Amino acid sequence: MAPTEKYREIFGIMEVNVQTFLSQVSIPEADTGGGNESTGFDAGKFWTTLCTIADKLGFEANKATVMWINSPLPKPEDMHAVCGAFEIACVALLNTYHTLPSSEGATLKSFLTDGIKVVFESAVKFASCLLQSVGQTYASPDNHPLVSHCGIVMRACESLKTMPRTNGGAVAAKLLAHANIIKDALRELEEAKNSDSFMEDFECEENWSDSDFIIMSPLLGMIKTSGALTKKTMDTVKKCDQLDTLKIDAIPNLFAKIPELVDDLALSLYPPLDWNVSKTEAWKLKDHMEEVITQLGEILGPDHKTWLDFMEKAVKHNTATVQGILIQHGMAQLQLGEEKEKGETVKEVEEKGEGATKNGVSS
Repeated sequence: MAPTEKYREIFGIMEVNVQTFLSQVSIPEADTGGGNESTGFDAGKFWTTLCTIADKLGFEANKATVMWINSPLPKPEDMHAVCGAFEIACVALLNTYHTLPSSEGATLKSFLTDGIKVVFESAVKFASCLLQSVGQTYASPDNHPLVSHCGIVMRACESLKTMPRTNGGAVAAKLLAHANIIKDALRELEEAKNSDSFMEDFECEENWSDSDFIIMSPLLGMIKTSGALTKKTMDTVKKCDQLDTLKIDAIPNLFAKIPELVDDLALSLYPPLDWNVSKTEAWKLKDHMEEVITQLGEILGPDHKTWLDFMEKAVKHNTATVQGILIQHGMAQLQLGEEKEKGETVKEVEEKGEGATKNGVSS
């Protein structure tokens, strides 16, 4: 068999094998022999082993790349050996991944699953690039497409080493992503309020009226409260080792809807501002935050009641302020027996929350 055909055979088999490894990432835990309980599981050893294998996989990808893109081409048997080492590292990574028991937390397992999939998806493309480049010529080694694919594999392997290693850390990481979305929505609104050029960039011919700014303040306060609630929950989960590992898996789903609700409210605040639409979106966010606070109380327990009460008061404060402004402008009516509940501002909530943390209320 000619060397070119041998290369094609080696790389073709490698591509099929790595594609098989990718499909095996999603095998149910019960079918892998890993078990659901963490009896005897050594988390420190697990992560050390995983990181070592990730380094090995990146090393083998780099080694194969250097051999293949430089002249003269390696002997088919030498290329077969280095590709075999790459596949062995893939198998070791897959096997180690499947030893993480679900009792360590579904959120952590989900994070790792996503990371492992990215590694194997990049490995499949790496093998495919090897196969497609057989018989091709390139101006220089740096122009070879395998170089970029190798870099992608190595970065994917490196990312495994920096991911959360506890379920609390994984939950906190998901909450951080939500918090950043809320922060971005708030930042863009603040920029739009304070910059005429910002509105011009979006070809917005209308601007806010003076009365619009009156109702925007508590509505922005509601968005800030959602961000404060998300961040405070994130810090609590990250710092508190006493929380039930499996119980906190419910938290990311609780907060998943908040960024969408914040975006809807934020979009309704751009001119021309329809107060009724903004109120509708604000009430959706309010209702969901109240539900989140209630369920957090059940998940986190009585030790965290103080700051959760602060958050609840902040929601009520902004709600009452919005309702009061609508009443003053004839857009709502004060019902018999209705009272505006006094709440605290987000700043007061955060200050008191920090005080509670210092006093040991939130660990």
